Amino acid sequence: MALIIGVSGSPRKNGNSNTLMRVILRGAASKGADVGEVSLNDLTYRGCQGCRNCVGGGGCIVTDELTPVLAKLWKADGWILAAPIYYDGVSGQLKMFFDRCRTFTRDPVSHELDPQLEGVRRAVIVVTYADSQREDYRRAAEVLAGYLAWMGDFGDVEKLVKGDLGPADAARRRRDLIERAELLGGAVFG
Repeated sequence: MALIIGVSGSPRKNGNSNTLMRVILRGAASKGADVGEVSLNDLTYRGCQGCRNCVGGGGCIVTDELTPVLAKLWKADGWILAAPIYYDGVSGQLKMFFDRCRTFTRDPVSHELDPQLEGVRRAVIVVTYADSQREDYRRAAEVLAGYLAWMGDFGDVEKLVKGDLGPADAARRRRDLIERAELLGGAVFG
């Protein structure tokens, strides 16, 4: 059975990006996947310390509440990464998470950029925002997909990027968007 982990970078438990992430997880579960979710905002964790210990093969020197999450993601078959756009970029919670994922990107022997996650994985990036549709916000999702390629083989990363979602519960009220997200979860992870 595939293990799919949703990682939320939103401070709003029932905000738009979290809502869509959970619906995608529901779609994956409907196809038999074992699913779980992590809210980064509920964790106390530090960003990358720039020490380069992980580059030298020693792993990350930081041990905090993000450490077991990274261990789960190392084993997961699929990732769903969700965040709102704040100040023209993904939330700080998700950015700090990605900085800590450096341990997945460096060969401990050569110290070169070399994906460390073995096997093929699947991923969906969810980015939501209140503004009208903007290409630069779509680009934020593309950048995150590029980061995943540094870590391992995630194939064609699906992206669900949606604007015009002003109130925190706007996605929940969009039946078309909910249906699209659930179908996406089943298609990508089923």
